[in-house]
Amino acid sequence: MKAKWLINPFERIAGWQALTIGIVIMALTAVIGKLNQVAFDGALDAHVGATFSFPTAFAMQAIDFLSLSIVMWITGIIFSKSKVRVIDVAGTMALARTPMLLLTIICFLPVVPNSLFDFPRLTIFVIITIPLYIWMIALMYNAYSVSCHLKGSRAIILFIGALVVAEVVSKYIIFILLSGSFTNLPASGTGSAENVVVVTDSLTIRQKTEEIVKAFEHVDFNAITVYFDATMKKGLPASGLKMVWLQTNMTYGKFEKADLANLKESSTEKYEIVEVPFTFQKGKLNLRLVFDKNGAIGGLFLKPSE
Repeated sequence: MKAKWLINPFERIAGWQALTIGIVIMALTAVIGKLNQVAFDGALDAHVGATFSFPTAFAMQAIDFLSLSIVMWITGIIFSKSKVRVIDVAGTMALARTPMLLLTIICFLPVVPNSLFDFPRLTIFVIITIPLYIWMIALMYNAYSVSCHLKGSRAIILFIGALVVAEVVSKYIIFILLSGSFTNLPASGTGSAENVVVVTDSLTIRQKTEEIVKAFEHVDFNAITVYFDATMKKGLPASGLKMVWLQTNMTYGKFEKADLANLKESSTEKYEIVEVPFTFQKGKLNLRLVFDKNGAIGGLFLKPSE
């Protein structure tokens, strides 16, 4: 009976009562998360080691909660044959995020890995956090099922779809509104790619690489995309590159330096490949640039150092 209550308290607690308790829990999660540098940058996401302000911590909680609640409520209205009250969906979804408070508390313990290569702590941390995520998703499903009056395989499929949409929506909103709030990622340059004057044809591969590294150091993504070929410009515009950089900084910590002295060059029949070691607070990555025979970048990757 107690086990059932842990994963489905919503038959007893819902509506305004659940919402009040949930808001208190989310506020505590925001405060403790700020103290322990745990960023909840998505409805399902948590990154340890991020640096941000208290307003940003509360804003992330609000965006995650509202994205979940609104998407689940709309899905319920569309597919449920019963009346779906927004307060029931909001209250139960707020309460369902309780396991994330436990995650922030656990981060007070010496189990948080110093880097992705701190395998002993990383293993322990993953073993501890996976059950919390499973618990949260189980709570979210039961919250959705009870508040939207849906059950069975159809409810599971709808819930999964709604959860994916909520994750995408929340991450997009956080990226648009809050990406400049993380001190791991300073605000990017304001100039557009069209206004960046670079005579790319006159530069060697080495010089282009140096300019790109300099642009990463100044967080000027528009200056980087100038060197992309047409396919890369379409597939990875400056805004997309900024999102990749934000996620990398959240995972590996603040970017510290690039090591151009240890740059490596190789070539194939069609491409020139350059790798530059990048050092972050929690580990090292290689920036890999793939230049075509015209000197344009057809591939850009950040991959772990071998």
